[in-house]
Amino acid sequence: MIPTLGRKSGWTVLYGAAIAASFCPITLQLLFATVAIGILGMAHGASDLAVVRPGKKALFLCCYVALMAVCLFGWQVFPASALPIFLLASAIHFTIEEPPEGGWLKRLALGVGLITIPAVFYRQDTAVLLSYAGFSPHFLEGFMHAMQGIGLLCVALLLVAALPKKEYQTVAGALSLLFFPPLIGFSIGFLILHAFPQTDERRCALGCKNYYDYLGSTWPILGGALLFSFLTVIFFLPAAQNTVRTLFTLLTALALPHLLITPLFESNRKN
Repeated sequence: MIPTLGRKSGWTVLYGAAIAASFCPITLQLLFATVAIGILGMAHGASDLAVVRPGKKALFLCCYVALMAVCLFGWQVFPASALPIFLLASAIHFTIEEPPEGGWLKRLALGVGLITIPAVFYRQDTAVLLSYAGFSPHFLEGFMHAMQGIGLLCVALLLVAALPKKEYQTVAGALSLLFFPPLIGFSIGFLILHAFPQTDERRCALGCKNYYDYLGSTWPILGGALLFSFLTVIFFLPAAQNTVRTLFTLLTALALPHLLITPLFESNRKN
């Protein structure tokens, strides 16, 4: 279910906005992705501080902010390296966070598929996005060949695993990744296959009865992330930097600490 909305109305709003954005210029597709990933999707990361082991929060925050700064610096100095590292870290995170009940093959298909499936039908559009983001042109052609082949394998594995078990949420996410334009497809697939289930898991872990309670307890962190994004764009990122690279830079700075730092400090982890 889409947080804070009824089940039917939530899906209608989400897919209606996605379909409309698919026929819009790239600027509006970027706006859709920013809202979907940066606000709806990042809500599960807003509870990171709440799941940190007691007595470790100060160290956690120092490490978290330090990695955010490294991400911002890395994207400006080594963009050709920053993007592949971010994509690889994301694929590993999506794979590990998938519930183990599905088996490693399905988990791997989902984690890697979130990154690669959009290239199956939109190879050129995906290549343009990666090029704007700073991917090295010398390796882009070969990388796109690999993405397309791996993405096709991943979507096939997901559908074969999900359809017999009537896991329609997985089917919807996989088909969204496949048929929507890359920015829209990844946004919807990320929400359905990763962000919404993770938000629901965090909500239950924190004892919140509903999503309003969850947002009520996590809004300072979510608000801080939005403020960080705004101030970074205004004061730190070059004015000449294109919008695609700006979006990837902010996503890396906000997501990589969630991917790498939070698991080290979670209260359910052993010391």
